[in-house]
Amino acid sequence: MSVVVVGLNHNSAPVDLLERLAITDEELPKALHQLLTYDHVLEGAVLSTCNRIEVYACVSKFHGGAQDLRNFLAEFCHVAPEDFTDRLYTYHDDAAIRHLFRVSAGIDSMVVGESEILGQVRRAFTAATEEGSIQRVLGSAFRKAMRAGKRARTETGIGRNPVSISSAAVDLARKAFEGSTLAGKKVAIVGAGKMGKLAAQALSSAGASDVTVVNRSQERAQDLAAMFGAVPLPIEELPHVLVRSDIVITSTTAPDTIVDKDLVEKVVAQRGSGSPLFIVDIAVPRDVEASVRDIPGVVLRDIDDLRGVVDAGIGNRLSEVSQVEQIIGDEVNNFIEWQKSSEIAPTITELIAWAESIRQKEMERLAASDLSPEQLEAAERSSKRIVAKLLHPALEKAKELASSKQGHTYLTALRELFELDDEDS
Repeated sequence: MSVVVVGLNHNSAPVDLLERLAITDEELPKALHQLLTYDHVLEGAVLSTCNRIEVYACVSKFHGGAQDLRNFLAEFCHVAPEDFTDRLYTYHDDAAIRHLFRVSAGIDSMVVGESEILGQVRRAFTAATEEGSIQRVLGSAFRKAMRAGKRARTETGIGRNPVSISSAAVDLARKAFEGSTLAGKKVAIVGAGKMGKLAAQALSSAGASDVTVVNRSQERAQDLAAMFGAVPLPIEELPHVLVRSDIVITSTTAPDTIVDKDLVEKVVAQRGSGSPLFIVDIAVPRDVEASVRDIPGVVLRDIDDLRGVVDAGIGNRLSEVSQVEQIIGDEVNNFIEWQKSSEIAPTITELIAWAESIRQKEMERLAASDLSPEQLEAAERSSKRIVAKLLHPALEKAKELASSKQGHTYLTALRELFELDDEDS
């Protein structure tokens, strides 16, 4: 049994490919149920964010399981394998666990130390738990990953001057208008979820005061707007909002684009000459049709454009990475020790039960003989001592070998030797 992760992220794939493979919150339950239908998948979880799509699984066989995860991405997302397999990364066992812990700690992110990822890992874990696709092994891995993420942020400075994709988007907009603040700029936030909230916080810090929040759910728009003194509007008002805005930041979870070329061309015609409409699309799948960037008077930026954004505090956070790696190393070792001990315990129990069943059968045979009750009692005591003495060195050696690098191989050999996985044994 192996833990495997297969995925793509901002380092291995452009945003147009990430959005084709993105799995929305609404699709996640169906995705998790489909994932468990593959032959080698025993447990599964999906982490889909604006800059990564990763499938974690506990599999019966590594190579077959890894191929199952690739097939799942292709089949569930309706993307031809040849379009993405050469960009996939695959990790297994210790490397897979270490990758999950690094992701949770924020050091595998586009913006090192970003604040969203720990919550996203938690939501992936919660969804998999609710759908029953995550059990003992992956459940422990995700819980320890979240612990590693918390430790990284409390014991090091990786989270100092917290940043996010949303705040990087605001920084990109601020630099585009060549000012230290966004005071006096008309700004629209499209999407009132977590990313929208972080964008609102960053905009407030950047001096923006004329802010409109547009969202499909008017209640959520009102809640977010109330936090920052913004104006809430329904999604139907989006065309009018675009006409009056200088900066638009979109971060909805819509499965398709909500701002297309035709709409923006009409908006530009109404805006007339003047400063360009600056749009930052940080949604995956994208909210804004890519061809919008070809319209004169419009500047469109997306996740790909954020790769080069480095905020003022990045140097301090990078200096903390080595300390975070030490924490991750400790937590990975803890998980490995837990996994080894949890694997050997049931094997020892089954081996003792196997030996006891043989002893009891022999005692039943003796009970049918002419032995006296005293003799049977003596045979009972003697047979128990013999079994215990025979098993003791083997069990102690099994515990020792289970803690070695090849522990799983030894454990498998032990189970096969005594046919512990044979239903007829």
